[in-house]
Amino acid sequence: MMDSKKLYRLFSPCILVKGYGRSLIVDLNRHGIFYIPNEFHDVLKYGQRHTWEELIQKYGEENKMLLEEYYQHLRRHELIFSVNRKESARFPSFSMEWDFPSYCSNAILDIDLRKKNSVELAIQKLSEVNCYHLQIRFLATYSFDEIRFLLNLTQDMSFNTVQLSLKYVDGIEIFCDDIFDNYWKLAKVEVFDAPFDKIIPKMANICLLNYYKDKTLNVNQCGCVSTKYFVVETNHFTESQCHNTCLNRKICIDAEGNIKNCPAMAKSYGNIKDTTLEEAINKPGFKDLWYICKDQIDVCKDCEFRHLCTDCRAFIKDPDNIYSQPAKCTYNPYICKWQGEEGYVPVEECGTYSRETGFVPDKKKIAQLNKLIWGEEE
Repeated sequence: MMDSKKLYRLFSPCILVKGYGRSLIVDLNRHGIFYIPNEFHDVLKYGQRHTWEELIQKYGEENKMLLEEYYQHLRRHELIFSVNRKESARFPSFSMEWDFPSYCSNAILDIDLRKKNSVELAIQKLSEVNCYHLQIRFLATYSFDEIRFLLNLTQDMSFNTVQLSLKYVDGIEIFCDDIFDNYWKLAKVEVFDAPFDKIIPKMANICLLNYYKDKTLNVNQCGCVSTKYFVVETNHFTESQCHNTCLNRKICIDAEGNIKNCPAMAKSYGNIKDTTLEEAINKPGFKDLWYICKDQIDVCKDCEFRHLCTDCRAFIKDPDNIYSQPAKCTYNPYICKWQGEEGYVPVEECGTYSRETGFVPDKKKIAQLNKLIWGEEE
């Protein structure tokens, strides 16, 4: 039974996110998500500051049994707790503040041994701006000695973690076992064009060796949207509130040494051979993309997954509108369906788009689609 004088509040790291078709409770402590109807999102939000008695008065005795069922479900999953009104003030809301102590939290360094992009200089310069995570991508042929040489360079630099992206060659797993044993900063190795798909935990599950059978390593591989790329984690969630979760504090150096926001983007802010990273970062336009967040982007702003998803600005549906939806997204938040699921239709069938207004949902049409798919009105 529910205590009529108590408030039933979500634990602080359990955050409500409302989408067009449904809502989520995102449990940042346990890295989980729970789906709830939008109507219940509003109930929970009201219940954060009102007693059970006040909540029933607002939503009616006829809904009491249903509400009790929902709340008991949340209690069983340890998402809510009871507290009296006086005690409630001692439980502040979860802080959404985010910051990072340098201009570069992560970087991509593309290497093609057929070209010269001053790799040693690039690694040194990235360390000087206190880059935290470095991904090195070998876009063409490479040697194991070349990889060891670069890993040795990173050992005394600022990087906390290093990731390698390679094309499959014979002997790669034995080589990876060796470098995982000898380079403590190495957190992940991705192997593309492999003869199989496989994920192999290494070093007591601290590191990963990922094989991809049907994925090719190239500069255009990024931007895919899928549940397997979702990040249910405090730093990502708080960063997403006001920043771009892919490009914020990111520096990319392509295979020719050009300094960019993303290797797949054409715009360059100088070359590592004659431009310092500080100069590139402070050039007009470089930091603009850092502050484009999901709540500003067409369609994404209506999606319940927006704060878990990594946003792409390189591949967007309208290249002339920087707030356009990611081109490689296959989820329709207006009907809560992924491409390939029964009943899926593209987002374009759920509204209209213009350069002046962006994407405008057609609520009547969406309601008809949801009735057809789910058997009830949106």
